Amino acid sequence: MKKNVKKVSREYVVLLVGIFLGIGFLLLDSIGAISFVRTGISFIMDPIAYQGDQAGNSLHEYFETFVKLDDFREEYNELSIKIYEQEVDTAFYTILKEENESLKKQIALGNLEQNYVMAKVIGRVESDTLRVNKGEKDGVTIGDTVVLGNMYVGTIVRVDRSGSLVRLPFNSASNLEVVVVSGQVEKIRLLDSVVVSTKGVARGSSEGIKIENMSMNVSLENGDTVVVNDPRVGEYLVLGQLVGLSENPAATSRSGYVSPILDYDRLVTLFVKTDF
Repeated sequence: MKKNVKKVSREYVVLLVGIFLGIGFLLLDSIGAISFVRTGISFIMDPIAYQGDQAGNSLHEYFETFVKLDDFREEYNELSIKIYEQEVDTAFYTILKEENESLKKQIALGNLEQNYVMAKVIGRVESDTLRVNKGEKDGVTIGDTVVLGNMYVGTIVRVDRSGSLVRLPFNSASNLEVVVVSGQVEKIRLLDSVVVSTKGVARGSSEGIKIENMSMNVSLENGDTVVVNDPRVGEYLVLGQLVGLSENPAATSRSGYVSPILDYDRLVTLFVKTDF
């Protein structure tokens, strides 16, 4: 029993001493007598408190990210939809712009006395053929000529109900009667306005469009314009420019290649001439 009384007494003594010391420190601190102690403790504890606060904020942000994960996913989906809509609008605008430019070119350079069906390229079947979205129901038939303005694109070689296959001039089955003239491409509508240098034959090949059987007795230059003059086509259409002209003086005729004016990989809007 006495031991318990002594133990309790000691605890009270310690408590009282602690209270008196606390009061004493408060009084001394109020008059600045122990400011050096406060400064020392602050010097040690402030960095620890700062690092702890930073760690707490980082941990809070980390867990807050998980809490807001659904919101982030929803915002991401909304942004993806907006980007997709903008891409669709841009593509639609690009198609309209290209179609408008093609129509302007056709009106300015095409033969307005002919009947045309406007068609869209929907893909390449092979490297030397195009698939377009107009067919029998639109009045397109095998043998029709495909143009863009006054430029020759190709010939319809296969037709179904809703589409057609266009054979391009560098197809190995392509064989066209042509003439070489010195006039500018944009101005060639009728051969009456330009000087015909020579006739020739343009054949498709894996190397490009070859032009053969040109006369040796005329002055030809690389860059001269090659114009289709074939009864199967029915009108004069620009094919391209003469390049790679042969220079063999012992040959009986001259040959070369035709560099197409059109970029066949970028064609979108074309016009099928349905009669002539």
